[in-house]
Amino acid sequence: MNNASKSKIISFSRTLGFSKIGFASTEPFIEEKDVFRKWVSEGRHGSMKYLERNLDERFDPNKILEGCRTAIVLAINYYNPDNNQSIPTNTGKIARYAWGKDYHKIIKLKLISLAEKIIELFPESTNLTFVDSGSLPEKLLAQRAGVGWQGKNSLIITKEFGSYVFLGIILTTVELEPDEPHKDYCGDCTKCLVGCPTTAIIKPGLVDATRCISYWTIETKSYIEIPLEIVNNSESRVFGCDICQEVCPWNRFAKPTNVTEFQVNENKTELTKDYIENLTNEEFKNIFKDRSLKRIKLKGLKRNVCMISE
Repeated sequence: MNNASKSKIISFSRTLGFSKIGFASTEPFIEEKDVFRKWVSEGRHGSMKYLERNLDERFDPNKILEGCRTAIVLAINYYNPDNNQSIPTNTGKIARYAWGKDYHKIIKLKLISLAEKIIELFPESTNLTFVDSGSLPEKLLAQRAGVGWQGKNSLIITKEFGSYVFLGIILTTVELEPDEPHKDYCGDCTKCLVGCPTTAIIKPGLVDATRCISYWTIETKSYIEIPLEIVNNSESRVFGCDICQEVCPWNRFAKPTNVTEFQVNENKTELTKDYIENLTNEEFKNIFKDRSLKRIKLKGLKRNVCMISE
């Protein structure tokens, strides 16, 4: 099962700054596929029509990479402490994952470096890298690989860093010994279900996107008006949310990230209503060019001003 090579891959992942790594087999996820299909049929995915496509591929890594034998799952800590425990008046909060630089490119480069290491060890191998791309079931693979478990808020939770981790995956044709799937340590806790101000978590592990603050402030087009029920319960979140993470007891173990690109430095973590309303397109592009917030464009950010409580 190439245990020596597996150790080298683990060691090299550490040098790249990854916080955790796990190895999973690539059998299809049958039951999970049925749950997802029902979720989509009920319209819980809202306007994210891409989720209706490629269901077979989405739950079977072998449909993505022919001859796939192993999914290597990487997690990287992005946590930054919040110096403002309460949100000032007329100020909107940005989700923690968007405080630093956009994680997609940063993690992608790290994964490519690790894939090159695998090719060095196994010259005949084929390897594909994924960061929130394609239709890979990242969270399911993360639990299967022992990186963490899928909490009742649907996010991956790790014992060491809580849920403040980004995931990256490499599918490889190399057969490496799989790790034990992670146990669920949520127990009887329901803090995330109770704490969600829009009751988006309809049952443990299942989120109705159409009730989720992150969905409305990130996924929807800027010309779509946010429902009043969401606005009135938004707790001034203008990009993403984090509430179900902030109430999670496991996040008391969160540690400040060592990854320079994810550290806050001078980046804004909150935006006042006046600041957003007076922001020009040129200023927006310059200030947020390296951050995930650029995804919604200035029109989306200005639309989200309605979420700020006065």
